[in-house]
Amino acid sequence: MSVSKLILKSFIIFIMAFSTSSSASDDETYQLAAKNLQQRLGKVLMGTIQNEGHVAAINVCNEQAPAIADAVSDELGVTVGRTALRVRNPGNEPNAEQERVLREFEQLWSQAKGKPPTASYVDENGHKVWMKAIVMQPQCAACHGSSVEPELKQAINERYPNDQATGFEVGEIRGAFVVKSKNQK
Repeated sequence: MSVSKLILKSFIIFIMAFSTSSSASDDETYQLAAKNLQQRLGKVLMGTIQNEGHVAAINVCNEQAPAIADAVSDELGVTVGRTALRVRNPGNEPNAEQERVLREFEQLWSQAKGKPPTASYVDENGHKVWMKAIVMQPQCAACHGSSVEPELKQAINERYPNDQATGFEVGEIRGAFVVKSKNQK
């Protein structure tokens, strides 16, 4: 190999490593935001369910989940939230690109279950958006499963009259975390 080709190859490797490390740190922040939202919301939900029951947990999702997402967002300098193809809260409806990613997640998950899929895309403003699939867990079945208790179903419908977020089986893709930089609209 000539010296000039060797220098060019080394330069390309250096540029690739630099761009990967920059992207990796963004991805680490995005992953941390999704993880923190999942853990904090899960902790509050499980505590409420254990102490007050599932009906009280609906209020946590309705009133406290946005505040928890805002706190995580502020701490990490990103905006973190959730979306799904079948939403409970209409404010969480996916945009067209998020819907495409969610459908891709379902297809990937049906082919190989294991680690929940993630994906990134660049939005119309040129900013990176990172998504991670949320897999339906057993503790979520009471409110999102295929057989929701009548009293709980009534309470859900009172808070969310257009609820679409039931009928899931444990192990299915329930939705996704969406993380993006704060300077996005």
